[in-house]
Amino acid sequence: MMNLVKYIGGTQIAPMYLYEYCSRYEVAWNLPFISHMNIVLNHVIYIHSDLSIILSHKENTMKVTKLALLLGLTAAVPTLSHAGTLEDVIKEDVLKCGVSTGIPGFSAADSNGEWKGLDVDFCKSVASAVLGDASKVKYFPLTAKERFTALQSGEVDVLARATTWTATRDASLGLNFAGVNYYDGQGFLVSKSLGVNSAKELDGATFCIQAGTTTELNLTDYFKANGMEYKAVTYDTSGQTIDGFKKGRCDAVTSDRSQLAGLRIKLDDPTSAILLPETISKE
Repeated sequence: MMNLVKYIGGTQIAPMYLYEYCSRYEVAWNLPFISHMNIVLNHVIYIHSDLSIILSHKENTMKVTKLALLLGLTAAVPTLSHAGTLEDVIKEDVLKCGVSTGIPGFSAADSNGEWKGLDVDFCKSVASAVLGDASKVKYFPLTAKERFTALQSGEVDVLARATTWTATRDASLGLNFAGVNYYDGQGFLVSKSLGVNSAKELDGATFCIQAGTTTELNLTDYFKANGMEYKAVTYDTSGQTIDGFKKGRCDAVTSDRSQLAGLRIKLDDPTSAILLPETISKE
């Protein structure tokens, strides 16, 4: 079993098995752990399998110091230099971490308002390494439309949430993608009552989609390639998207497969919906 291991300054402090971690957040099923990479950030290393971790670019905040090659995939592995964002975090004695508005297993607040998930643990690890205290994190739930503006403006220091690393974003936002910690692909969630077993049976369907993502571009390409048409109903948050699906405003939801698995938990009866087998992107 692949270990999910956290190191600070070269000392192992919190090992746990990947299976145990995913079971803890009820997302062991339908999570396509395609690959695993080492992500190094100021001496904090996570070994796990696609969410892009982004740091704001202030005075060459990051520099590439190592190249990781695992399972045939190459990744630039950066560390923080002692300037810009790092100085701001140390001065304020708190890490402002941008997360999702609520995706089980990645970043979601429980009934007590405590944030939990893979992205949350990443934020805690950075705070532990930089400030010596994992609790010195302030979480900012951000929609897909808000995330980049929040990072560019300095509202947050780090963005740790579902964010596809594209060439356009890399070149135009004035931000640096620090690495990839989870590989995923876009899929489809449909109600069993719809009676379909493949995405190719969804010609003419209406989709609930989250605005400000690469989702609709991928959907457009896939439907055009297969000679099909669709209608879209867009929402600002993933929670609104699944709520629209629950209320029958669309036939299907399309998003990252990991996100769909987490959103299915929010249904009154999770077994009433299924993930179709197609994965139409690699992100």
